[in-house]
Amino acid sequence: MGALRRRTVLRGLLGGVIGAPAVIRGARGEAPLHTMKLGYADVASSPYRKVLDAFGDAVRGKTNGAVDIKVYSAGELGSQNNILTGMQVGIVDFAAHTTGFIQTLFPRFAVLDFPYLFADRTVAARVLDGQTGEQLVEDMPTKGIYGLSWIHWGWRPVSTVDRAAPKPADLKGLKIRIQPGAVYAATYKALGAIPASIDVSEIYIALSQRAVDAVEVPIISLVAGKYYEVVKNINLTNAQYNAGMLMASKRRLDALQPEYQKAIREAAREISPIWRNKNVELTDEATAFVKEKGVKVLPVDLGGYATATRPVYEQFQASIGSEFVESVLKQTARS
Repeated sequence: MGALRRRTVLRGLLGGVIGAPAVIRGARGEAPLHTMKLGYADVASSPYRKVLDAFGDAVRGKTNGAVDIKVYSAGELGSQNNILTGMQVGIVDFAAHTTGFIQTLFPRFAVLDFPYLFADRTVAARVLDGQTGEQLVEDMPTKGIYGLSWIHWGWRPVSTVDRAAPKPADLKGLKIRIQPGAVYAATYKALGAIPASIDVSEIYIALSQRAVDAVEVPIISLVAGKYYEVVKNINLTNAQYNAGMLMASKRRLDALQPEYQKAIREAAREISPIWRNKNVELTDEATAFVKEKGVKVLPVDLGGYATATRPVYEQFQASIGSEFVESVLKQTARS
């Protein structure tokens, strides 16, 4: 399978993502009134780039070309954390980011990173689109950010350079690159691994040079970042659903005309189910791709992993809020 096949995995599924209209510059072809920046938490070759481009196209169509959103990948607007702080001060207009980063500003988001919280994507969508999701979004304007819609980056397996990890004990002593976030770190410490937070732009080198022995990213990201060239096993631990959010700078969105604010919010809501459904399709495509590349995709003892990481819940329940945690657990049938 050559480069053409890889491009198919990354891009082929995303044609006409949102039925987006052609770019319109206004009735007389003028330049847009507002040119805005959107940063997202993945490499430039990520297929989510096209989903976000479709969001920008939808906004242009709904505003008759008045609002033009440019999409930037990880590192292009600064570090992952800088994207969030940039929204607070109005340097960055929009971001598509994961909960591991968002919780640095909004600690209650950490509840969504509890290991094995969601039985499946249907349960996750119900919780995020319901009371819990609304409660989390309500917190955000106090720190200068609006939550626009919930998205899904993909279940996160553990991919290893050498050893397979069908049992929790198999991760003991492995240095593993994790997504930032205290719950992520605690999850892999509970399994005896050594978590390391490394920027997305440095993962490939870290794996190649054996600075880390493993990485936990969605399978889609394994293809986008070419990490499949280094790892030999994908262990389907899938501890986190890896929820994310499309967000806006409160300062920048409030400065727009009301009709443009409404158009942006509408486009964000429209992109949410499209993003989630594309995630399923792209994960299947990426899984087939890595298998053809010789990477083993292995089942694991999910019950054993869930039991081994259960202490993480108790560790963070008080800091997140006991009543809030209990409410989420009841909704997921995990209480």
